[in-house]
Amino acid sequence: MADDRVAVHVLARAGDLFQTSGADTAHALRHVREASSRLGIDSDVMITMENIVVTVEQGDRFATRVGPRLAPPGVDMGRLIALRAAIADIVPGTSPAAFDASLDRVDHSPRYPGWLVVLGMATTAAALARLFGATWTVVAASFVAGLVNLLLRTRLGKSGMNGIAVAAITAFVSGVAGVLVLKPFPGVSPVLCLTAAGMILVPGVPLINGVRDLVTGHAANGISRLATGVATLMAIGLALLAAAASTGGTLPVDAAPVALGLAEDVAFAGIAALGFALLFNVPAHAIWICVVCGMASHGLRTALQHAGLDLAAASLAGTLAAGAIARVATRRIAAPAVAFAFAGTVALIPGSYGFRTAVGAIEIMQAGGAATPGLLATTVSLAITTLVVTLAIATGLCVALAGESAHRHGRAPSLP
Repeated sequence: MADDRVAVHVLARAGDLFQTSGADTAHALRHVREASSRLGIDSDVMITMENIVVTVEQGDRFATRVGPRLAPPGVDMGRLIALRAAIADIVPGTSPAAFDASLDRVDHSPRYPGWLVVLGMATTAAALARLFGATWTVVAASFVAGLVNLLLRTRLGKSGMNGIAVAAITAFVSGVAGVLVLKPFPGVSPVLCLTAAGMILVPGVPLINGVRDLVTGHAANGISRLATGVATLMAIGLALLAAAASTGGTLPVDAAPVALGLAEDVAFAGIAALGFALLFNVPAHAIWICVVCGMASHGLRTALQHAGLDLAAASLAGTLAAGAIARVATRRIAAPAVAFAFAGTVALIPGSYGFRTAVGAIEIMQAGGAATPGLLATTVSLAITTLVVTLAIATGLCVALAGESAHRHGRAPSLP
């Protein structure tokens, strides 16, 4: 049974690495089963959001292992690419122990230097603020908020603190930093600075994977991902509102984004995508995919809006474009398209609309029956816009990435 235990261990470990590196459940199962087949192991695998359970059958013997509790899911494209290469390198005669040694190397695959990721995401926060129509003063404040954001997030993440608590504390502290930078400039609203600080904390890939889990039949995992993502978003929003309230920042509900010219829009969308590519540890030779996805998605949306199309339909078109580019690129680079696509579509998320919805809701709560019809109508309109545009983006990604594995290597995927 010793060989059985090694086989069970190595398959559970591979599934663990896939799950914690940003793969959705179907993606992780498919590749663990491929590894099992290549190793000549007759196995059954079950993946939950807490553990991975593997059963290996040899004749009339069975060995089952419940893996250790999974770490919170993150996104590490470099590790995912290395994992898929390690599985592809399995040849007849490769032992489970040899594959386990390959997983050791995958587990220690290199990441970008911390200072580069922090600088990249601070620049992303500034680029997002500019895409929302912020003035250059607010853009500078957003850069500072982004620096504080990533530095604190990295430090708290290493402490083992709950992920939702990390997001809330990080949002509050970085929000305060951004508002304080704007204090010497009376009349400048910090809404877009706070929005940018929140946007770089949004758990986008887990939310997308939650939707994909639902549509691929892994409802329990999908609901768990979505529930965690929504709770994280709520914590971020409340923390940013608290940051504004504690520093006396003014948050006008009607501070609508200002449209940029197409050339400037495309440039800043590419910059925003570059920062997320560094955060997701996308290999250097593939970063251009994220940048192109970002430029195409946001540029197309802006062009369509200038042509008179509404925000939701334009966002859907932009998302489909980013997903199509990611799908084509991943046929050459063995990596899941979702991280490329999300890095290229994050700037489409209606963050400023959602944040202003929350501000309006609080003002209505404080005013009670004295709330004006204008405030009520504006808040409801913002809420509907946020919901519809978000659904359009999620739908576009699901449609664009549906069945991505069915076209890879010319064979159908082995889905559960």
